[in-house]
Amino acid sequence: MKKIWLLLLPIALFLIGYLAKPKSTTPAQPAAPHQTHSISPKCANCVEEYIFDVIENGSNIFHYPSGPMPARTVSTQDAEKIAAYLTTLQGLKPSHPEWVQEGKTLFYGNCVGCHSHGGKGKPGYFPDLTRRPLLGMQKLRSKY
Repeated sequence: MKKIWLLLLPIALFLIGYLAKPKSTTPAQPAAPHQTHSISPKCANCVEEYIFDVIENGSNIFHYPSGPMPARTVSTQDAEKIAAYLTTLQGLKPSHPEWVQEGKTLFYGNCVGCHSHGGKGKPGYFPDLTRRPLLGMQKLRSKY
């Protein structure tokens, strides 16, 4: 009998905690969409902001079977540097060229597992970050 109580106790505590949690009276807000004012693929700052936004906030724009790009996989400072590096893959000059080399190192340390060597990605699973325009930016532009 003691074994049954030991098994049921964690379940009972979970249920008590769940039911005691105050319910919100406001509806849940959807995740903030990507910046729509800055999706021009020919504007270096726009590309950099878009990449930074995806790194910071994640993205599931493609609904790939590999799952969404998770948010905040690196620090904000590292995201800025990675975005500077990836902007150069678009043939554009980033706002902070001095961050490019460190951004490249950070990319290869954190992102290459999914986006592959050189940012080429894997079709249908991880986007090609060298594609011009970036597929995510193109998709967002077509919505507006």
